[in-house]
Amino acid sequence: MLLLKSSGFLIHLPSSHSISTIKNTVDQSSIQAMPSAQDTMEPIPAKSIQVCNSQINKILSNTLYLTLNAPKVDEYHRGIFLTYAPLVGSSEPTTSGTLFHATYINSNWVLERRPVKDVSTSSSLVLLYRVATIDLEQDFNKISSVLEQIPLGKEKREKGLGKKTQGNPKLGGYDCVIWTGDALRALSDEGLIDLGGKDADAVMAEARALAGPEDAKAMVGKDFGGLTVIE
Repeated sequence: MLLLKSSGFLIHLPSSHSISTIKNTVDQSSIQAMPSAQDTMEPIPAKSIQVCNSQINKILSNTLYLTLNAPKVDEYHRGIFLTYAPLVGSSEPTTSGTLFHATYINSNWVLERRPVKDVSTSSSLVLLYRVATIDLEQDFNKISSVLEQIPLGKEKREKGLGKKTQGNPKLGGYDCVIWTGDALRALSDEGLIDLGGKDADAVMAEARALAGPEDAKAMVGKDFGGLTVIE
């Protein structure tokens, strides 16, 4: 376990994080998205943060969340966010963690695993949907390993999982929604999360319905009024 003091509070990082990862976490004053078909995290103006405080206070430590970001073209971007465990008590921040998501770069699907200093500073993040409580200190490496083994891309998925794949034709017949659903299913099959008797597809559908209107295109460029956290 590593302790890191930044901006007046302690941040807990799982022992699997390298020194270079810690440096990246400290240096980030805001969350920057990698080039991809859809952005995942962008900094939010300071004046808007107060509006979200009631929602931010709902974010729990040691928790796996689905992330849904505002649509850039025609759909919400999905990912998985693991919040870190507090070290001293309830006063510790719960908004830091690790983001996992599939991103499309140079005509290839890749998995991005990125430390996030404060998820609440993202202007594009619309919804955090609580999926399960986790023991991050004990299971972080196991969860990471499972997520890294999820086949990425239409061809690899059909070959690796034997499942017909019909994703976005503009993105090689694959998309982040497919990866996220496969990820939840794999974590559940390995006993690392409890979906409460629901299928991964049902969990994904419920989160999507709470994010916004069925026609995501209608919400491109619209103000969602801040982050919503589903406990």
